[in-house]
Amino acid sequence: MSLYLNVKDELIKKIFSGDYLYGEIMPTENELCKQYNVSRVTVRKALDELKKEGLISSVQGQGTVVSRRRGGVSSSLDIIALVAPVHNPFFASFMEHFECVSEENGSLVLFKQDVQGSALGSEDLFYRFFKKDIRNVVLWPQSEHVHFDLLKRLRSIGMNLVFFDQLFDTELADCVGVDNDHAVKALYSELKTQCGTNIIFIGFEGFRLPSETQREGAFAEQSRDPIKIHRISWGLDIERETAKLMNRLRKNGVLPAGILCANGPLGVAVAKYLKREGMDEIPLAVIDFVPEMNDYRMVAYRQPMKKLAEKVYQRLLVQNNQAELWKAGSYPMQGEMIRCGL
Repeated sequence: MSLYLNVKDELIKKIFSGDYLYGEIMPTENELCKQYNVSRVTVRKALDELKKEGLISSVQGQGTVVSRRRGGVSSSLDIIALVAPVHNPFFASFMEHFECVSEENGSLVLFKQDVQGSALGSEDLFYRFFKKDIRNVVLWPQSEHVHFDLLKRLRSIGMNLVFFDQLFDTELADCVGVDNDHAVKALYSELKTQCGTNIIFIGFEGFRLPSETQREGAFAEQSRDPIKIHRISWGLDIERETAKLMNRLRKNGVLPAGILCANGPLGVAVAKYLKREGMDEIPLAVIDFVPEMNDYRMVAYRQPMKKLAEKVYQRLLVQNNQAELWKAGSYPMQGEMIRCGL
């Protein structure tokens, strides 16, 4: 590798790691020459490359400062990185549609499995993407521990980002996911026609990604009764925890006329309990759809996976095409109600 590329790489690492902060004055050319033991011509060439890429700029009377890129970056869409959890029940469906729309547009999807929900905080992983000239990344978070400062640095050095499944309030990435408000309203209305307003909501405790809080908030708006919101602990056996909750409601004599569940696994757990206890006449509605639901009577809100995949790819295109003019947006997509177990 040429000497100036080595210097350039080292400077990018320092910007990426936060050693050189946004708006901070960088060392002078003479200082960089001494630091890396290279000529001034080499340093100047490395700095010129960084200026062309928008990472630094010259400010009259100050010197060279680190730029803060807020917009998108024009880049190659040959390879798109997808960081996602395979254990999510919707992974296979989304991956199929996203690979299809990517291939139709000449892009290859590079998949990185997020096993522990920690990949979104891995500086090493994203810097490897950057070094391989992969500038378009789709993030599917399954943990509330999203390293937004890292994403800010990624945006600054030139990376286009889209969140899938979670509609964060952020200026760092476009967010594409199901319309949680529409889903809850549609399912609540369906239950209301069957059993009136004695409807409870079951969600998770200790798992506060935007989808969870948005769905719970939408139910609270419909029911106007916080007592009707129940939660089971995240990370424990869902079926066991669901049975404990339902048994407690029965013991207290407060069984509902209808139940709305925050996601597919919870819906299946409740459906199994109701069938086992001979209570499956209680109407059940669930946000999201998994095939196992077809074994039980319920109404599900199916996510529009094809449209979601198309929108994710479209937002990457927009970030590439608009570059510095791009501004982050949230894109909720409406799904459809389906009846299961008929």
